[in-house]
Amino acid sequence: MIQSANGCRRALLRAFLLSALLLLVSGPAAADEHHTFLLKCTGGGFAGRSASGVRSEIILEPADGFTTEDDREWSLDELRNLPDFRLEGAALRFTVTGVQGLELRYGLVCGNSGSIPQTVRTGRNLWDVTEPLSEWMNGPEKTLSIVPMYERGPWGMKAAEGSVSLQLTFSTSAKLTGFPMDRVQYRKIYEASLSMLEEGSLFVERYDDTADSLMEVSLPLGVPYYYAGGSEEKFLHRFFPSTTTHYYQDTHMYLCGLDCVGMTRLVYEKAGLERHPSISDVLFRGIGHSALTENDPSRWYMLLQPGDLICVKHGTFHVMMYLGTMRMFGWTEASAGEAASLLDEPLVIHCGGNPFYYDRYREYIREKQYRNTYPPDGGVTVSVIRETDRDAPHSTDTSWGKHFGWYNITDRQPLLVFRLDDCTELAWYGPKGQIR
Repeated sequence: MIQSANGCRRALLRAFLLSALLLLVSGPAAADEHHTFLLKCTGGGFAGRSASGVRSEIILEPADGFTTEDDREWSLDELRNLPDFRLEGAALRFTVTGVQGLELRYGLVCGNSGSIPQTVRTGRNLWDVTEPLSEWMNGPEKTLSIVPMYERGPWGMKAAEGSVSLQLTFSTSAKLTGFPMDRVQYRKIYEASLSMLEEGSLFVERYDDTADSLMEVSLPLGVPYYYAGGSEEKFLHRFFPSTTTHYYQDTHMYLCGLDCVGMTRLVYEKAGLERHPSISDVLFRGIGHSALTENDPSRWYMLLQPGDLICVKHGTFHVMMYLGTMRMFGWTEASAGEAASLLDEPLVIHCGGNPFYYDRYREYIREKQYRNTYPPDGGVTVSVIRETDRDAPHSTDTSWGKHFGWYNITDRQPLLVFRLDDCTELAWYGPKGQIR
């Protein structure tokens, strides 16, 4: 009996030493997936230099806490004290109502840290402010200020009261649930956009499961691309194109759908948002472009919110709407198939080129026995934004001169890549008010 007890003690000691050794080898506990929350800030007014030489800053006072979807109220101190807490990224959003002067450069400053100096114009602005926010999270007694970077004057900008917010993304080894920005939720912006995809789309199914929605798609095969299309009443009617391209010829008819601007404006209208500017206007203003161009797309999820627009010029103008990430739709490394490495890359929904629409609607046209009618060369699509599609395991070159690369999530769900390496201009646009 005594020998048996001693044997048990020796076995327990061996197990304890083995566990300790494994901890030493593996290091600290692995961080959980990231979490994102939004802090509204009081503070607005004028930052710059007046005609009398007075220099002024805008002092921000972020909210001290926030509430998660499980109705738990979190204070910033509680977040800071989470095990292995680390701020991964932070974005500043605010609206400028007026500017004066020619050289308008500002930054967000906290203690000895500051953001990259930014040019400011009227309208919405988006900055990457990870460095000053990291210092502020470590020393909350410090002041956050939007400060002018140049002393020449008079010049300055006026930020609208109540328009300033901070978006913070962090990681921790603690297991957390209930952060509303971690998963897609029921929103009009999702209902209006995802319903334009094809029947059986896994993005529709994932949204329905994650957001507890019963959304139905508009067209079984998805909304096709059609230049200058912007009206649901004309969907699948046949027209001769109002302009010609390498693919669209005025000698053939095509099924009416939407173009890229028609899609985003229709989604905004259905979501109760104001009409967004033209692509050329957003690109000309260049609002928020540096926050994106100075960061790899793998960091964009820390800066963007669903409903944000990304405008590009890649030979032609194009606009896309940010949806979130695959992780936000509930995919994991185990369920994402070939796209397992893309869980945090930005997903956009847009109406543009897609080779799979051609085959779908070619069969539809044959069944309808339409004459002199060609299928669309694209339609409403969810794509992942990457610098290039060279790493994509699948690709095709179409007969109309377009190259496409994609990853297969499953055999029936490809994820097309929208590549940035052929884009010569890039800008961000954020809708006014909270996305519903």
